Amino acid sequence: MSYLRNIVALILLVACADSVADALPMPSPNPRGDIGIIIVASDSPEYIHEWLTTPPAHGVTIKRLRVAKPEQLIASSFLVHGVTPNQAGEYSFSVSFYVLGPDGKPLFGDRDYAKGNGAIPKNPSFIMADPALDIILEASDPSGIYTIIARVVDITNGKKADASYKINFIKNAL
Repeated sequence: MSYLRNIVALILLVACADSVADALPMPSPNPRGDIGIIIVASDSPEYIHEWLTTPPAHGVTIKRLRVAKPEQLIASSFLVHGVTPNQAGEYSFSVSFYVLGPDGKPLFGDRDYAKGNGAIPKNPSFIMADPALDIILEASDPSGIYTIIARVVDITNGKKADASYKINFIKNAL
């Protein structure tokens, strides 16, 4: 039976390959001291409001943007997990990023762009770095895969983690 379920899942995956956004649940956050980062992007910053107003126990599903068109907002956030508390029970981290164009060359970026600090969460959880990153590709930009690459540094223990996120920019996307 699981074989049939896998085939159905594969067919659905192929059928949805042209989808512009994926609604996927978040993975489990890392335990304290095992820093990690996930980049998410959506066509609207509304998920940020939902993220900030939904109790952690209920979770938030983010519709992850995979295809963008000219002049479309790409609202990106850096979700950090596995932070380490300092002596006062607080965490502190910094996120740097850069964006690669379809040719693989860096277009722009910023060191220590987003940050986070505060009381360590009671349970392992995701913490949204502030600020979010908004990107708008113009009609004059080349079509292809753009990649956001980020690195988080846990200020308490110096550990680092990297993540990337790909968006296909199609000038005639629906």
